[in-house]
Amino acid sequence: MKKQILKGGSLILALVLLCGAAFAWLYAVDNKYAAALPAGEGRSRLEAVQTGSPRFLVDGWEYYPGQLLAPEEFTTGKAPREHIYAGQYPNFSDALGTPYGVATYRMVLTNPGEAVRLSLFLPEIPSASRVYIGGELMGETGSVEPYLAHIRDTVYTFEADGDTEIIIQAANHDHYYGGLYYPPAVGTPDAIARMIALRMAVYGVLCFGAAAVALSNLALWLFGRPHRDKTALWFGVLCAAFAVRVSYPFWRMLGVPSVRLLYALEDMAAGVILLCAAWIAASLSGRAKGALFQKAVLPACVFFAAATALFPLFILPHAPLLINGYGVATTLFKLFYSFWLVGVSFSGLLNGARFQRLQLAGAVLFGVSQLWAVLSINRFEPVCGAWPEEYGAFLLVVIFSALMVCRGREMAAENLRLTEHLQEEVDKKTQYLETLLSERKELLANLIHDLKNPLTAVRSYTELVRGGGVALDGETTGYLDALSERVVTMEDRFGLLQGFSRGERGVFQYESICLNDLLHRFYEDNRPDVELYGQSFELHLPKENLSVSGNTDRLCSALENLCYNALSFTPEDGIITLSLREEKGKAVISVADTGVGIAPEDLPYVFDRGFTTRPDGSGDGLGLFLVRTITLEHGGTVEVDSQKGKGSVFIMRIPKL
Repeated sequence: MKKQILKGGSLILALVLLCGAAFAWLYAVDNKYAAALPAGEGRSRLEAVQTGSPRFLVDGWEYYPGQLLAPEEFTTGKAPREHIYAGQYPNFSDALGTPYGVATYRMVLTNPGEAVRLSLFLPEIPSASRVYIGGELMGETGSVEPYLAHIRDTVYTFEADGDTEIIIQAANHDHYYGGLYYPPAVGTPDAIARMIALRMAVYGVLCFGAAAVALSNLALWLFGRPHRDKTALWFGVLCAAFAVRVSYPFWRMLGVPSVRLLYALEDMAAGVILLCAAWIAASLSGRAKGALFQKAVLPACVFFAAATALFPLFILPHAPLLINGYGVATTLFKLFYSFWLVGVSFSGLLNGARFQRLQLAGAVLFGVSQLWAVLSINRFEPVCGAWPEEYGAFLLVVIFSALMVCRGREMAAENLRLTEHLQEEVDKKTQYLETLLSERKELLANLIHDLKNPLTAVRSYTELVRGGGVALDGETTGYLDALSERVVTMEDRFGLLQGFSRGERGVFQYESICLNDLLHRFYEDNRPDVELYGQSFELHLPKENLSVSGNTDRLCSALENLCYNALSFTPEDGIITLSLREEKGKAVISVADTGVGIAPEDLPYVFDRGFTTRPDGSGDGLGLFLVRTITLEHGGTVEVDSQKGKGSVFIMRIPKL
């Protein structure tokens, strides 16, 4: 245990140090705040813009909350409420008491050198804006007045000669961010174009890479029947949610009129990422069925994912005073969730769960990125790259991808091992089944042999009585003859069963049989027995003869099972009808009764071996099973049509000659 703790602690420490070094590097080389132009009191001074990378207008903005001011209104020396840096206030709450409203931002860009042609890159201004440069209206996103929301990244090109006034009017009535939250960039047109292209390339890798992983895992889950891998499903959804979450730069470049829906989709995607990561971490750590996860963590993640979609769409537009609390609550939840993710991964490592080092690494990186995102607010904003929490989520996707690959390799190795030993297992099972069947056949043969002995004795006693010179009347002699015939029939049936038990079903002699004659003889031989208790036995034959290739004894056995089975379920005044007809090149033998019928739920099972519906529980369920077997031997089919309380009809269809 101590060794595991030491390894886990060392891994966490190493990853934290690695993250710290990576974020320190990003802070220095890809940070708008580190690349800000010198500014103060409403002025910003150009430096090395002509040949260098873009610089950013961060500090010194004049702030006029609640006012929409045009260039001509500043000729009288209008004083601002205060000087701020871009992003100092996420919305208008501090000045107006509500996140919603309007404001004007003003900056004078000073160029001490020669005139130069520059471009101003203005990131999204939630949720509408109007831009003046040098006293000229350069463009508008949405409509500031009257208000119409529209989010878009814009680029304006102008001539910087001496002092250039930049005025930005902003309006927001939709989102929890409002006004000048992201610092604008200024630079040569080529430098601005390179910055935008590099930024799109970074987000393209994040977005489309995650989308490709999502598609592969969702396909793995969808087509992995019959054993679908739920982990592949959750990971696929996580990657898809991340792809949606980081697709916003592309929408910003195109321009999005549906501001609420866009931000709700981004927030919901972030919530779904947390939900899926929680399920995967708990599942691989063996905590998915634990009470803490089932009753607290999972419901909290589900609620968070739903709330991030519902609040921006339906609640915050009508209750703007909840906006700041909503932002604080989402930030705190992400932090607490990050700590839980690290904790459950570390716990899984201590308990020896598989792949926990990879999972712990992903959890730590994700958690540190969330913490860094909170601590670096208004201190770090990427120039060309992504935000810290986006890097963390992408690293989680990459590490979970490696984890899925490891699981796949392990499963493939297990499948290979099973395949190598499959033939051995099949041989063992086959030998076991052959031994079992042989023993059962031997047992059945012995039982049949033992049962034939009493029948032989009965036949012998019958012959003894008939030949003993005892004066017998005609009726008694008839009874003895009938008894002898029944004994012979039973011996024949036992012979068939004996052959069946030995696996000799294929050795029966088939010949051309006239079914008209066969059914007539069967009817005459069995009518006395069938009508013994009051039921009526009827026969309906067609005028033309119908012949089939078959075995007379087997067909008679099937007819006996059908007729005597019908007799068991038909009342004393009922009717049992044996009939023959031709239908589509087949001879159709029907046995109908006016008995109790069969329940609809029992109809699919009446021909199954061992199935019986006798109310007293008697019977072994073999009669109708033998009927189906004999019919199949003759290349035919058998079916039943029945209505509860109205009787049943059993139909054998056999190809005719």
